[in-house]
Amino acid sequence: MRIAVVGGLERHESEIARRAGALGHVVEFHRGRVGGRLAETLESMVQRCELAVIVTQVNSHGAMYIAKKAAARHARPALLVRQCSPSSFTALLGAYASGTRPLAAVGT
Repeated sequence: MRIAVVGGLERHESEIARRAGALGHVVEFHRGRVGGRLAETLESMVQRCELAVIVTQVNSHGAMYIAKKAAARHARPALLVRQCSPSSFTALLGAYASGTRPLAAVGT
């Protein structure tokens, strides 16, 4: 599954990607900056992915709004999480795979 992670801490990206890869997933990251053409990049990333994880604590309000709207527009499930550490990301994937909606789900 291809997963979009919007926002979050850059230092977690490599470990999240490694853990997702070990489970057979591919992760794309967007740092939440939406100035210039970065909003278009965010829109296309959400469209490509099968799941959008939107981190609310380390993210701009504009990026959250764009990601939520893009997920709804392209019929992609979006999970809103306050933080996204590697361990919480792994738990989130486990809960999502089992059919349990771990947190607030938008656009599903």
